[in-house]
Amino acid sequence: MSNGYVYVLTNESMKGLVKIGITSISPLERARKLSKHTSVPTPFKVAYEVYIENSKELEKEIHTELDDFRVNSRREFFNYPLNKTIELVQLLSKKDRSNNEDIYESIDILGALKEKYEDFINESVTSVKLYQTKERVSLQVTSEYEIGNDLLDEVIRRTDLGFISDGEYEKSLAFDPKKPIQVNVDSFLMSSPATHVVSHTDLFTEKGAEQLYNEDVHGIQYSNED
Repeated sequence: MSNGYVYVLTNESMKGLVKIGITSISPLERARKLSKHTSVPTPFKVAYEVYIENSKELEKEIHTELDDFRVNSRREFFNYPLNKTIELVQLLSKKDRSNNEDIYESIDILGALKEKYEDFINESVTSVKLYQTKERVSLQVTSEYEIGNDLLDEVIRRTDLGFISDGEYEKSLAFDPKKPIQVNVDSFLMSSPATHVVSHTDLFTEKGAEQLYNEDVHGIQYSNED
């Protein structure tokens, strides 16, 4: 067995391309190393990852399926839509998931949240992922803080979303681990601002969280003036 991560990376400077690879370290760390040691002006972002058995075999199968879209025979870059890439990885990895409790997958949603909330997102936040195992769905927020002398403090916090009900029944989960992760991602992104605020304490600025929550729950309107 070759347990490890299969990841999908994107880069703003490489529009339309995805990088599909494997790593034994965290995909976030792998993305950082690639960003540091390549001449691409913008950093690589982890769009999707799955921790799974037989990662090498899965990577090979994915690359074979997308061989016609490979931009260089010696590189792991493919000219293929991101959403279709994620769907393919999920489809091909299904057979390895059923009996393994350690398997998880995650999809980054920071870009979608920034489009929706603009300046309300904390500047320290570098990644927001919906993180899903067989047992739970969580919101994972990664924040970075400079602490001097070129040192960087990274904080990763994961909040179990099991406390959020869908409103139909008291014990009915809004984000169900039995559903495909993309369904939970879509549900989360379509949720109310108040739901997003209570999902994670590090996601929004203090002022932004208060404003979004009060506007959503209490109908309090704020002016643009401080």
